[in-house]
Amino acid sequence: MLARWLGGSPRRDFLVPRLAQFWAECFEIIPAVGELLERGVVSGLGSLIDRSQAGAERGLANQVSETIHLQRSARRLGAVAASAFGAGFGGSVWAMVAAGEAGAFLQAWSADYGATHPRAAAQARFLVTVPALPASSEGLPAC
Repeated sequence: MLARWLGGSPRRDFLVPRLAQFWAECFEIIPAVGELLERGVVSGLGSLIDRSQAGAERGLANQVSETIHLQRSARRLGAVAASAFGAGFGGSVWAMVAAGEAGAFLQAWSADYGATHPRAAAQARFLVTVPALPASSEGLPAC
């Protein structure tokens, strides 16, 4: 439907997949992820985030072999969800695992990356972070 706006644009073949990815991300994936997180359910996150990653690869065409590998290997190694982020064409990849599994996961993930992309892995940094509470306007002074 939105693709009709592009009419006969010479960039139509480039823009339609980007538009489809934008639509799916904004109106399907993000709301579904938000609903799961609101309910405290993590079991369905993986497939939704995988869909987002696939959209970045196909629709945006802004992923490199390293970020694609890291996302796939994180899921293969047991991450609940994983995705590349940043400006594209490089950047970072996050993976969600249980806190008690983070250390072992990080070692396995790093080793897997080093075996597949040794030159890039020499520059890579892996770290464990803990999510903070969500942003909120509670307690802030009125503007």
